[in-house]
Amino acid sequence: MIARFSAFFVIMMGLLGMMPAFAHAAECQYDVRPLPVFTGTVSRITGDGVLFTDGRTVVMPESLLPFVRLDKEVKLHGLLSLDGHKIWMLALYDKEQLICPSALDVRKGAYPGSPAYDVIEHKSGESP
Repeated sequence: MIARFSAFFVIMMGLLGMMPAFAHAAECQYDVRPLPVFTGTVSRITGDGVLFTDGRTVVMPESLLPFVRLDKEVKLHGLLSLDGHKIWMLALYDKEQLICPSALDVRKGAYPGSPAYDVIEHKSGESP
């Protein structure tokens, strides 16, 4: 319900000229080019990103989801998990232009699936 409301809000604001109707991605504020580049074909869109046909899961901010399509190749900069099955996306290429998450995503903080979201600290003696 919240996702539908958010999409409806973005579309309405775009129609009213208050913000673009397209995704709210941004030019990169940080140099992500030293990070590894990954490519893969999208086989499924998941709750926190996409799944590549080779089985790798890509965790991505919401503002970058409109740039991926099923059965299309995606080229991105990110970090690979130690087990090699999960990629944390930090930027992607739309054609040859590098796109980063919007300031709205960055301000929200950690998103489900991101390394910062997955770390839960407990006081000693407490069970999770």
